[in-house]
Amino acid sequence: MAKSPKSSPETAAPTAGPKQKITLTIVVNGEPVAVEANVNSPLHTVIAKALADSGNVGQPPENWELKDEAGVVLDASKKIEDLGIIEGQKLFLSLKAGAAG
Repeated sequence: MAKSPKSSPETAAPTAGPKQKITLTIVVNGEPVAVEANVNSPLHTVIAKALADSGNVGQPPENWELKDEAGVVLDASKKIEDLGIIEGQKLFLSLKAGAAG
């Protein structure tokens, strides 16, 4: 009555739903900065983190705008997932016109 041990080729993936955190590349004044973001957070959280990580603290986050690769300005008050932003996406952060000095 010896039973041979079963080996299951299946792997138990510990996924419990969609991924909540993604890493984005935010280009701040030409310098890329990797920022981890929760897809359920508003986009302005990414702006604040990218500015802090890049050392651009001279202007408040409200004076900056984030654009996609097509140059479309993204609404910073919307959730990241609602904007269709995906893992690894590159976004561009720059001062709004008239915000500098």
